Amino acid sequence: MRPRLLTAALTAVLALGAAGCAPTGDTLGLGAVADERAARAEARVDALLASYADYLTDRWPGILLPETSVEAWLGPGVWATAFQNCASEAAGRTVVVEIDAGITTNPPPQTAGELRDVETAIYLCQGRLPPPGLGVSDPGPIETAWVSDYARDALPTCLRRQGVTAEPLPADPFAILSGGATPGWDPYAAVRGDAPELRRVQALCPHPSVLLASISPVGEPQGAESR
Repeated sequence: MRPRLLTAALTAVLALGAAGCAPTGDTLGLGAVADERAARAEARVDALLASYADYLTDRWPGILLPETSVEAWLGPGVWATAFQNCASEAAGRTVVVEIDAGITTNPPPQTAGELRDVETAIYLCQGRLPPPGLGVSDPGPIETAWVSDYARDALPTCLRRQGVTAEPLPADPFAILSGGATPGWDPYAAVRGDAPELRRVQALCPHPSVLLASISPVGEPQGAESR
């Protein structure tokens, strides 16, 4: 349900790793992290649609539900408008998403058939443009294993090749997973006072949060049109 792509930046990082200039972080790799995020997001969409499908088939016996698949994962700032446009076209009437009122239509459905069409349109467009909340999830086991291995082994090894000794990693490095900084751990502390050298080392041996940030929470490249 999503393109099997990685960003150009990520590709460049992996290419550097193959050349021995930057770490890739175990055989799991960022591709496996992206695939895990995508699979988990897809499962959340499937669960939403299955629940709504149960509602529709109970409410409308014999209803034929349309096939649907994710066309884009949109952020909260643009999702409502895109969803409204999708549902309005599918329902044949104006569909409005409001924080307090939920989903309404103009004009309101006057017959059971019109109401069924509106609810079917909502089902279709939830599959095409999943609500942004479905893109939020805690890190999965592959991502947890990747960041632990990268921070404990791949990054320090890369830094040693550059003549830099990284500070020992605290027992719990997992704040990195959410893009934060692990308190008390600075792998670049030895060159923190030398700005040019710091930039060079960070470019060759990226922080794990930098690499994870190249992949969206749903496994797509950051900056892709679907975001």
